[in-house]
Amino acid sequence: MVDGAAQVEVVIAAEHRGRGHGAAALDALVDLAFGELPMYRLTAETHTDNSPALAVLAASGFVEEGVRRAACLHRGRRHDLAVFSLLRPEWEGLDRPRAWDA
Repeated sequence: MVDGAAQVEVVIAAEHRGRGHGAAALDALVDLAFGELPMYRLTAETHTDNSPALAVLAASGFVEEGVRRAACLHRGRRHDLAVFSLLRPEWEGLDRPRAWDA
């Protein structure tokens, strides 16, 4: 946090997926980081084949920076990781209610 950067992660139990909880949690976390804390840059990673997570990150304003090839070993199998980031000015430009407005 010294440099104003942090990595975010949201993990939703299988039985609660597909209900918008991940998007709501990510938006609240992002609003906390930029609205209350002195963050400038947030990063996030997910498997490149995790379509729901990719969609949530994009909907929350994160921009894909690239792919870390075979960077994750999960359940005995290598996965590529998509790397995303969101900068404070990008968050400021988002047209959505903030977590504290809900």
